[in-house]
Amino acid sequence: MTIKEFNSKFPTEEAAINHFIKIRYGGIITCPHCKSKNKVYRYRQVRKLCHCKSCNNSFSPFKGTIFEKTTTDLRLWFFAIRLFLNDRKGISSLQLQREIGVMQKTAWRMLHKIRQAMEDGDLKPFESLVECDETYVGGKPKRHPLKKGIDLSLIDSSEGYSLPKSPDVPSVGMGRGTKKIPVFGIKERESGRVYAQIMLPDGLGKKLTGKQLLAIIEKRCVEGITVITDDFSGYKILDKPDLLKLLDGLEPATRFDHKTVCHSSGVYVAPGGVHTNGIESFWALFKRGYHGTYHSMSVKYMQRYIDEFCFRQNTRKLPSFDVFDLLLKRSIL
Repeated sequence: MTIKEFNSKFPTEEAAINHFIKIRYGGIITCPHCKSKNKVYRYRQVRKLCHCKSCNNSFSPFKGTIFEKTTTDLRLWFFAIRLFLNDRKGISSLQLQREIGVMQKTAWRMLHKIRQAMEDGDLKPFESLVECDETYVGGKPKRHPLKKGIDLSLIDSSEGYSLPKSPDVPSVGMGRGTKKIPVFGIKERESGRVYAQIMLPDGLGKKLTGKQLLAIIEKRCVEGITVITDDFSGYKILDKPDLLKLLDGLEPATRFDHKTVCHSSGVYVAPGGVHTNGIESFWALFKRGYHGTYHSMSVKYMQRYIDEFCFRQNTRKLPSFDVFDLLLKRSIL
């Protein structure tokens, strides 16, 4: 949404309030106390309050939303949402502070409320081929070969820094086994939809288990579809037969059609289009936002940041006004 389109659609605070009421109530305000629609009126002087003559109660049309009890103008909220949606890599609270003229704490709270609305609790299960992968979120490696004078010729570039050829080369800890936070993601190749979730194993630094990965895949994917992963040992559980199917003599006996691309051997695209490049491109964009915009994410709020990037990915093909209205609908908690 351009600034010209925004000013045309929301020229005043009144226009912003009217638009939200239309999104929430369809233009007809319903009293939350008695459910009446006939005798509900808005105050002339305080446009954010309504009064129901059927039960003689006053209420706010913003109750139960991310805008409840806010003292910031709704038009500023809408402008913040516009900025948030326009930037693919996110916007920091300091940048939002400079854009709309509020305090940094207010900007931080606004951004987290918007991220809260981006959570998709009704995500439809994936019904076609999906790619699954995990990534690790945290600081930069403390021991990098370029900084420690390590001979790079001793390191197999196809394996990454964490799997050196020689035992004399120390591990720099860029993924599994570190104290970084693991995040598991699924991307449907046909539609481009993404689901990602923070994973907390029993103790930082421990690997994800196959049972943890299988639980997410079973919850988010329709049984029987093709699942493509790398050669991480945790995914081997997908190849194990379902005991109930095995006893009933059903074929195939596995829950999913599991295909693997062997990254540890330097293979990234196997014959037949077997690769995980789609979900890895999503991780790349997420990491750009992490390092370039936010710089740090606490474990407490990391899932909200992940939901933010998933929302952008899943709505990238929709018109800007439709994405804006969709976010307003989800702002009703």
